[in-house]
Parts: sequence; C-alpha cells; structure tokens
Amino acid sequence: MTDLLKAILDWNIWLEHQEIPKEFLWYKRDIDILKYLKFKEIKILQWARRTWKSTLLYQVIDNLLKHWEKNILYLNFDDEVLKQYSLEEIVNRFKEKKEVDYLFLDEIQNCKNWVAYIRKAYDLRYFKQIWITGSNSSLIKKDYSTLLTWRNITLNIFTLKFNEFLRFKDFKIEDIDFLSTEKIIKMRTFFEEYITFWAFPEVVIRKWNKKELLINYFNDFIYKDIVGRYWVNANNVKKLANYLLSNISKMFSYRKLSRILNLNIETIQDYLNYFYETYLFFELQKYDYSVKKQLVNPKKIYSIDLWFVNLLWFNFSENIGRNLENLVFIELKRRWKQVYYHKNKKECDFVIVEWLKPVEVIQVTYSLEDEETRKREIDWILEAMKDYGIKEWLILTYDEEDEIIPGDGLKIKVLPVWKWMIAKDDFTTY
Repeated sequence: MTDLLKAILDWNIWLEHQEIPKEFLWYKRDIDILKYLKFKEIKILQWARRTWKSTLLYQVIDNLLKHWEKNILYLNFDDEVLKQYSLEEIVNRFKEKKEVDYLFLDEIQNCKNWVAYIRKAYDLRYFKQIWITGSNSSLIKKDYSTLLTWRNITLNIFTLKFNEFLRFKDFKIEDIDFLSTEKIIKMRTFFEEYITFWAFPEVVIRKWNKKELLINYFNDFIYKDIVGRYWVNANNVKKLANYLLSNISKMFSYRKLSRILNLNIETIQDYLNYFYETYLFFELQKYDYSVKKQLVNPKKIYSIDLWFVNLLWFNFSENIGRNLENLVFIELKRRWKQVYYHKNKKECDFVIVEWLKPVEVIQVTYSLEDEETRKREIDWILEAMKDYGIKEWLILTYDEEDEIIPGDGLKIKVLPVWKWMIAKDDFTTY
C-alpha cells in the first residue's frame, strides 16, 4: 500500500469499521450543521484555527454513517503526505479502490490546485455533497471567489459565544430578567473565566493545562500559518504581534509601527495582512462619510481572543476595560455588524452602520462609579449620538446596569457586557 493510501485510511477510520471518536460528538456547537445537508451547494466553513470546524465535519459524517451512507472521503490537508499531491490526484487514486459520494476537505488552504477540480466536480456532479474548511481568509476567498461564485454556502465558524460557553459549563438560563442571587454570582464567575481564557472550545472543556494549550495555539498561528507559509522572519512577526497585543483597542498607523519596531512600512503592511488573513488580529476603521478619509485615518487593533492578551503578555486586572472592548468588538463581528469607531473632538468605541447610515453607538468601560469616568464616558457617547442624530443607545460595563437621561430627548442605557451578550442573542451567529 502506498504512503498516500495509508494517509487516507488514517483519516477515514470508518473504512475499517471503526467508530468516530466520541470526543468529536459529545459537544455540539450552536449551529444546526446538519440542515446544510439539504443544500446541494459546496459548504465552506471558515474562520481561525481551533474553532472546531473539523469537529463539525465529523458530526456531519457521523450522521451520514448512521443513515447508511458509506461512500465518504475525508481529507485533512494538515497531513504532510496529503500536502504533496493535488486534490484530483488523491481522489482519483482513492476512487480506484472505492466510490466516493461525499467529499470532506479540511484545511483546504494547504492543498494544491483544488479550486478548478472542485468546480468541475460540482458542475459535473461527481459527488452528492462537498464540504470544505479553511483557516486563511485571503487564500480561500482569492481562490474560490471567482471560480466558485454561486456554487457555495460560506459559514463563519467563530469561537464560542457566551451562551455556548455557559452551555458547555452545564449552566442553564430560563429568563435573563429573572435570575436568583446565586445564579447571578455564578454567572459573574463564569463571565470572568470567559474573558480570561475566552472561547476556544477545547480550552473551555479542558480542566487543566489551559495555558500550555493556548501557547501552542499561538505558536501555530505564528509558525504554521504565517512563517511557514510566507517564509518571513519569525522574530519580526512575533515582535509585531507582541506590540499589537500590548496595545489592544488602541489606535495605530503604519508609520508609527514602522518607527517603533524599526521595520519598513511595506513589511508592516505585509505582516498585518497575514495577521488579518489568519484571523489573528482585526483592524477597525474610523467612521467617515468620505471612504477615502476612512482609509487614511489611524486604525484600531483587536485580537481574535483575549487569551493571548491575558496569559501571554500583560495583567488581566490592569487592562480589563480594553479586554471588554475587544470582547464587544468580536461579538459585533459575530452579529455581522458593519462597525467603525467614532472620533471627532472626542472618541466613541463603536458606531454601527446600516445602509451607509450610523444607527447605533456603543461605549465600553469597566465601571461608571467614578464620577470623572462617568462624565467622560457620557460626554464621549453623547458627541457621537448628536453627530449622527441617534436618540438612544448603550454603554456596556463589567457589572453595572442603569439608565441615563441626559436631556434633549436622549437616552443612554447601561448594561453589563454579559447581560448584553445573552439578552441580545437574537442574531445569526454563523
């Protein structure tokens, strides 16, 4: 048997009448992944590493096996053997031994020459279903955006939202507005854990060695997804990542980064693009009615997950306000919001835009108990509300709830971040 066929069998244990390991089936994400079996289009699951895209594929495969569908081929292109072949070579070699009705392709960005074959396979109905995952937004979109237009359904598989986190902890909420004191205390404890280790599924369910696992994740982002793919200087990539992690939610410019890190602007831009492509970091633009001004203004930086910030670089308690802001930013992306920051004379964290018009403003702060902080935060959000003609909106805090009526028909609602994340859980998550 060739090394290629051995590698295929390693990933397709059901071909030797073995069951899929239970750890892939015990925990379910809050996505009805099986409903997509009803659609003929290619299913593309994308987002960062370790969000359980592979687990979702295994759960689909398990469902097919239970319905006596046996002609299934799963290929994980993190496998060093599979990386050496084109997709067409692999499938054709396997089909010499066995038919394939269902094709599952994991970490497709590591596969050679896959798009043209997948288009042909889809158009000529080689398979009943094709499922794909990828962890690099640029490579995936660049490859399929043209050739697979109208042929795919794309699902963004985020890290766990807070509701999922609570479910993984076996903590149930019947009504957010009627919680006992005991449940509120427990909720706060879980929320602190959520923003400390945050939301990678495997980290949430693991009871020990969380930090070691997270460090391995970080190294995979740096060395596998960036250094190994683009052949760039590892020390310089980590130096930029370290700087950004220590300046989460702060403004930056290419010129400033170039000066501080002693790297040329083109290198900075390349590295940032690699970070964005692998979902390690995200940038936020300033809102302006002029698109040109949006592009040239300083940007703000956010991380995919707070565990980098909390565990690797600086003290959680000293930076909780910025951590909360990062958390809210990722939640807004999960809710498919078009989001910017506001800056005029004052700054407001988030402006939500719909159909080119600002419709919501959100300010994030740890606490409003200090009078000076309270006045500053209210002044900042009021400027944005008045600039955009918005009559009411939101300040999110760690654990405070209130309603502020500053006059002129304006109203500011104050909510704990954890309550906002649960109470407004009325959106499409994936």
